[in-house]
Order: sequence, then C-alpha cells, then structure tokens
Amino acid sequence: MKRSWLSVMFFGSCMVLPVLGNAQEVQQVPMAALCMSCHKPQQGVMMGFLEQISLKTKMIQMDFLSHKEVVKFTDDTKIKNVNSFDDIRNYTGKGFTVNFQEKNGENIATEIIRFDILSAVADEEKLTPEQFLSLYKEGKAKIYDVRPPMKYQEAHIPGAGMIPAPAFDKFAGKLPEDKNTPIVFYGVGGCLSPTSSMKAKALGYTNVKIYTGGYPDWVKSNHGVTEAVWLQNALAQDIPHVLIDLRGKQEVAAGHIKGAINIEPANLEARKGDFPADKKAPIIVYGAGSAEAADHIHSWGYKMVQVLAADFEQWKTAGNPVEQGETKNEIVYVAKPLPGTIAIADFEKMVKNPPENVIFIDVRNANEYAEGSIKGSLNIPADMVEKRFADIPEGKEIVLYCNTGVLAEIAHTALAKKGRESRYLAGRVTFENGEMEVEAL
Repeated sequence: MKRSWLSVMFFGSCMVLPVLGNAQEVQQVPMAALCMSCHKPQQGVMMGFLEQISLKTKMIQMDFLSHKEVVKFTDDTKIKNVNSFDDIRNYTGKGFTVNFQEKNGENIATEIIRFDILSAVADEEKLTPEQFLSLYKEGKAKIYDVRPPMKYQEAHIPGAGMIPAPAFDKFAGKLPEDKNTPIVFYGVGGCLSPTSSMKAKALGYTNVKIYTGGYPDWVKSNHGVTEAVWLQNALAQDIPHVLIDLRGKQEVAAGHIKGAINIEPANLEARKGDFPADKKAPIIVYGAGSAEAADHIHSWGYKMVQVLAADFEQWKTAGNPVEQGETKNEIVYVAKPLPGTIAIADFEKMVKNPPENVIFIDVRNANEYAEGSIKGSLNIPADMVEKRFADIPEGKEIVLYCNTGVLAEIAHTALAKKGRESRYLAGRVTFENGEMEVEAL
C-alpha cells in the first residue's frame, strides 16, 4: 500500500496520520495523542482507550480520539492488570495497550494490558470521595481539571482550573507560585491525573494529590459548572440542552439568553414533571440561587446539572445571543443521535418501507439470526465483517443492527477501516413470534 505521512497537532502533542494514495483501507496510527507524549508509535502496538468489548465474538474496540479500531482476541491472548476478559468490561473508557499481530488481514491481540499508572502513586496521594470533599470544602487546595478543554468547558467541578494533561507544559504557568500549596488533579479516573501529578512533582511541587474518582464520581452527588463558551457553541451548533433562567419575569422579559425557559426557584418543584425523561440531558441554570436550584434538580436523578459560569449581564456584554419577551413555557429536549448512528424512528421507518438503496446487515451470529431477523437482511456476524467484505453489495447504504448495539458499532468501525460508510443502531433489536421490537439503550 502506498502511503505518505503528515503531522497533525493535538493539544500540543504530535499525532501522525497517514494520507492514503489509491488505497481502499483507511490507515491511521493506533495511538492516542496523550500516549505519544511519552511513547513512540510501534508496529503491532495500540495505545488508547477501551470503548467496547464483546466476549461473544471475542472483539474489542479501541478509541484513539482521532479514530477507532477493532482487534480480535483468542483464548491464548494474555491479559495484564485485569482479573479476566469479563473484568475488562469494568474499565471501558480507560487506557489500554494492545499488542497484536496481523493474520489473514485481521488484527489479533497477543496481549491486552490495562494502564495501571495509579499503582506508581503512593496511597497517601490518592483521595477518596470523602477525603476530596473535605479538602475541597476547606478551600485551601488548588483544584485542576486535566481533561481536554472541551470537556472542561462543558462541565467541571466548581472553582476548578483547567490544565489539560496532553498540554501540561503549555498550561503549567497556571500552577501556584508557592510550591507548597496543596494541589489536586482530577480527570475521569484514568491515567491523566497521575501523569499530571508526576509532572507537577518534577517541577518541585511538594503537596500533590489525585482525586481518583474524578468528575464521574463528583457528579454522582454534586452539580457542575458550564463555561459560557460551551453554551455559545451549543447554540451555534444546535447541541441539545435545557437552559433555565431563574430570574423574575420582568427581568427575563427585558432580556434573556436565547432558548432559555423561565422558572423561578419557588416554582421548580411544581415543574418537576415537565423536565426531560432522559436523566442524562444537560441542564444548565443561571440567575440568583443557581447553585441551590442545580442541587435541587440534581436530587431528581439528573446526571448533568450545571450552573452557568456567566450571569446574564456578562453574557449580554460579550455579544452573545439574547432574546426579549416571555420565554417558551414548554421544556423540549431531543437528544441527537451519536455520529454514525441511525435514530430509532428512522430505523423503524426504513424497516416498514425498505428503500431500494438500503441493505440491512444483521451482525449477530447465525443461530440468533435464524430465530428472527429483518426481511431481506444480510447476516454477517461482526467478527466476519472484514473477511466477508466482498459479500456486501456495492452502491447500497448500509444499516447495521444487533441485539445490544455493541456488535453493530464494532462492525461500523470495521467497515470504516475498509473505507465503507455505514450507520448503526445504538439500540436493542429483538424478535418474538415474527415481530420486531426496538428499544433504546
């Protein structure tokens, strides 16, 4: 295969991506940019984040932030820092190294290793949720979010600063001048915080801690903060969210952030039933009493409740979109499908009236397919997609489905590697007495 290479900058680290010439398969370096700050790409080595694992088909999907890849494993594949293949499921989203060999055009894992950089951190430097909360309430420690800027802007711990781990050196000037100041790093519970901790200690900081649970643990019991720049982008790109203006009606009528719904704090409980059924819906509040209101909404079971970092006057002065008059009364939230997915409604519509240019591919195994399937669908188990690539008709739009959504996404990634576009259903499809039922995950 003929290749030329080009460098792309990502958070201050160099990521090498190939530009293909006359090749069907899309080839990219299987290493996340963060990993490249300490490691060099090697033939037969993947370094990134585990996204999916299917024990049934013995396949895992790795996310390198730039792209995704699928690798198979066997009973002979060695594992490290996990108790079993089943235990790997407990570490989705965490860092892994996969050593692999190419056999008959497929990547076969010889060893799957979970990053365990936390084992190199002393126990006294690791904070439990209770320890972190106690230190946080004291207000003496400097708290830093080490996730990428986009994640920080979307939601972070109140009062936390931003030092993205992949660009630590660039942001190190944000650290306090006094190197005895207590410092706490947090991320998502992976290798970002330990890496930042080691770099801070190398600069001479003497009191560095890690909140091991990170932001996912924080939001179980607390609200977060959303930066104005994220809301700006959400409005510009039509990213679904719920925005609540807590101010009085007269203030709101004089001017409010575009798309806001006016609910005064005293009326929140009465409007509880009007909030989205989806507990993962991003809910942002602003106005007097916003922290208390956020906590109240959080108590209803919503996982992403944030206070806007800017008040209305700051938002308006910055030239951001505003509206006047009464706000809409109805709270409307419709989540957008993930990239590469097909909405359930569109999927069901296609099944009822199959377009001529669409081919449904059922990626379950043959005996599951025999128990029920979409009429006219093609059965290619997820682990056979690359081998049976030639069986997929040209010029057809591909729609993938399975009974969990996991195998469908894995097949989608495998097809992307072969340069073929597809969409997959991120939902559950079951068949009983010839009837199909589709459920959201």
